[in-house]
Amino acid sequence: MANTNTGEVMLKMTGIYKAYDNLEVLKGIDIEVHRGEVLAIIGPSGSGKSTLLRCINKLETIDKGSIAIKDKFLVQTKGGEAVYASGKAEREILSSTGMVFQQFNLFPHMTVLENLLEAPMQVKGLKRSEVEPYARELLEKVGLSDRADYYPSQLSGGQQQRVAIARALCMKPDIMLFDEPTSALDPELTGEVLKTMRELAAEHMTMVVVTHEMAFAREAASQVIFMADGNIVEQGEPEKFFAAPKEERTKAFLQNML
Repeated sequence: MANTNTGEVMLKMTGIYKAYDNLEVLKGIDIEVHRGEVLAIIGPSGSGKSTLLRCINKLETIDKGSIAIKDKFLVQTKGGEAVYASGKAEREILSSTGMVFQQFNLFPHMTVLENLLEAPMQVKGLKRSEVEPYARELLEKVGLSDRADYYPSQLSGGQQQRVAIARALCMKPDIMLFDEPTSALDPELTGEVLKTMRELAAEHMTMVVVTHEMAFAREAASQVIFMADGNIVEQGEPEKFFAAPKEERTKAFLQNML
């Protein structure tokens, strides 16, 4: 996919360090994502990919470095300590992100439509009448308009994950984060979720995707990062990255995956 960035930096992570006890999982990561770009992050298990993604929306806190979303600092390092934005400012910055997890995390006691309505009504204080038309539009977008009144237990895994994508979109985020969104799915259900993600990419939704789906990274991403042992080993545009990786570690990984 051609690089579609408009120059506007949507996400900038600089010198990100993160450790659990004595285990350093992120070792000085730098990332910049522009509006309309799809950044695919690939790498072996335990390389720090999901941790890095979860730092973007503060599901994990960093030890050192800075994270800016749309030019507003979520966290900066001052005097050797990572200092986060406070209260309202932090919530406003984080509202720019939407996240889709490995597990679907839908509310089991709510219908599909109610799952989409919950956050805009509770978090943004919107009325049902304000949210419902858009929620139904999103269900149509992910091919599930006929499932609005179903409960999650009545859906396949692929359908649940597409509902989870629609639910995240219902908050109108500027950046969508995906953490291995197909890893819990059977292969035949993976395709329908990737199709939805490809459509979002084609619409120039800014996305950061941790994935083991190499075909998706090759076709839909504008940049690919290969991580190993808490470091970025290699980064590039998909065509060059997959056709002629420079680093031996990348070559070995891709040979195992492709």
